[in-house]
Amino acid sequence: MSLVEQLLEIEEQLAAGPGEPYRRCLADDAVVIVPGSIMNREECAAAMDQSPGWDSWEIEDPRVITIDAESAILAYRWRSSRGDQSYEAVMSTVYTRRGDGWWVVLHQQTPQPG
Repeated sequence: MSLVEQLLEIEEQLAAGPGEPYRRCLADDAVVIVPGSIMNREECAAAMDQSPGWDSWEIEDPRVITIDAESAILAYRWRSSRGDQSYEAVMSTVYTRRGDGWWVVLHQQTPQPG
């Protein structure tokens, strides 16, 4: 499996899940930046536990920037909907390889005008 496929698989787990995938995939020292908030790992997971989740989502135009053998950035366009609500953003996630897997250390979202 290519690096982009590995990282997209993690992003899909996070997109689909409540808080538990965040607890599994975010590093202990992770930072998540979303509109109006900067959260640590547990704050993000707790927020996701309270979220109703998306009815549908898609990740478009994924790009991987390899920093070195142990770190990479995944950038992409995000489109999602819940009922009559839609959300579009450009996103980036910084990953580090620790042990035998990839961990999210930073995730950032920039909403796009609707």
